[in-house]
Amino acid sequence: MTSLSLLLRLLFAVLLCGQVSLSIASENGGTNWPLGVNTVVPAILPPPGGTELYNYTAFYSADSFRGNDGKSSLPDFKLSVAVEALRMVHTWGYQTDSGVKFSTGAILSGGRNTLEVAGLKDHKSGLNQLYFTPLYLTWSPTPELFLLTGFSAFIPMGNYDKKSIINTTSNYASYVQEFGLTWLPSPAWELSISPTVSFNQKNNDTDYKSGNIFDLDYNAGYRLPFNPKWQVGIAGHYTKQFSDDQINGNDVAGGNRLSKFSIGPQAVYYFDPATALVFKILTETSVKNGPKGNSFWFEFALPL
Repeated sequence: MTSLSLLLRLLFAVLLCGQVSLSIASENGGTNWPLGVNTVVPAILPPPGGTELYNYTAFYSADSFRGNDGKSSLPDFKLSVAVEALRMVHTWGYQTDSGVKFSTGAILSGGRNTLEVAGLKDHKSGLNQLYFTPLYLTWSPTPELFLLTGFSAFIPMGNYDKKSIINTTSNYASYVQEFGLTWLPSPAWELSISPTVSFNQKNNDTDYKSGNIFDLDYNAGYRLPFNPKWQVGIAGHYTKQFSDDQINGNDVAGGNRLSKFSIGPQAVYYFDPATALVFKILTETSVKNGPKGNSFWFEFALPL
């Protein structure tokens, strides 16, 4: 590759890297949806009349950006992201005769992002976005099986500078259809999946529209027989972009479709069924059109 072609490729990538969130997506190889977040009983929300507070602290680092061929495509790439998010969910007192319950939730997130690439370096701190779900529907057809669905919106917040190589906000909205399934086949086992489909809107400052994303967060957990307050297991996510990115209304050459898979250990300590601490480490593999890295998560939940 000539130095000129490398420079042009880098400049194009920097234009795409206008924002960095918890996992970098489409416009920059990242998504508004935080990949791998929903790995603990995702289909179970507070009981009718109850309110739950959730906290998510995550650290993500990547030392390569993978292209469409899965190989490193940017020189001297280093990314680090620290995110803090607060979530509150309230379940309303009414439920149908068949047991369908209704909940409302909101998440506010922010953090600090640092990017180094080809000798350039920048960092930003600030708000990321507000995630609002006006209505979740949850249903438990059997005592062991729990189902969830809800339609939500990511609303960008914080300052955005299209000339910067990194920002804390994506500067575009996303509309997300959430699903959740949690199966407790025995007191010891939990099997959960949380599929989401994100429909991304255009970044008006760059005229760039990220493609739509399918993500599946998962968890298989087992309570230790000698101390059932501890659950240990395997968690992660599978992510696949299913439509091309667009710039100025035209498809980006090659589509710039993000794909990645992550897996890693997860441990949950339950003080009681509604109060818990969560630790997990996720390692990304099979990455295309995005950064390849690792994330460490600390989460807690408690009723209010």
